[in-house]
Amino acid sequence: MSTTDPLIWLNDDADGDGAVWGSKKAPANARRADRIYTRLKKSILSGEIPARTRLVETDVAERLGTSRTPVREAISRLISDQLVMPLAYGGVEVVDTTAELENMYLVREALEGVAARLAAVNIRDAELERLQEIVDLSHTISLDDYDRRIALNTEFHNIVIGASRFERLIRLIEDYREIFLNFRMLSKYTKAESRLALRQHRDIMEALRSRDGKLAERAMRKHLEHGRKTAFKRPEI
Repeated sequence: MSTTDPLIWLNDDADGDGAVWGSKKAPANARRADRIYTRLKKSILSGEIPARTRLVETDVAERLGTSRTPVREAISRLISDQLVMPLAYGGVEVVDTTAELENMYLVREALEGVAARLAAVNIRDAELERLQEIVDLSHTISLDDYDRRIALNTEFHNIVIGASRFERLIRLIEDYREIFLNFRMLSKYTKAESRLALRQHRDIMEALRSRDGKLAERAMRKHLEHGRKTAFKRPEI
């Protein structure tokens, strides 16, 4: 299959835990329509499925190894979310979600900023030590090693968010984080922008180490603002 296929993501592990759509490994009690909807929504918002891609029930169902019924329900919900629009000749087309994604970045800045402020009070010494290890290691790996950078970046943010000890806030953040922590977003960074992001991780860690909640929140929001501006930077004319 060509790597330019906009639906190539359907061949990937949908849940990240070895469960594959339509396989016996998938949890028996999981509602298939909910899972298809969630996966489609995240893939549209992250850009894995580009704007103007046509989605057809039969094609999606075949890729997922499932019937058309849960796919139809998932697509109906995407229409309600205004993430896709029906086409006169059948199927739906993915709409441009740039504005919505940029707004979601603003929400992320607010929520993870609060998480960092709470983490400054609640973070444990072992978590601070691991953040230090991640920061140090991040400066030693190649900026072209996207897999390791994504893994370390994800772990860094997971530790900070988890250290907030605020379960409801953690769940809110987890709902959207996969949209931002992926290869497509990371590949938009220049080397200079990547180095700045790494320095900002160190600033966040130092604020947490000093147990300064306000400073930690400012550092996190500044870091995520940098990510938002990088993701949506306009090409120079």
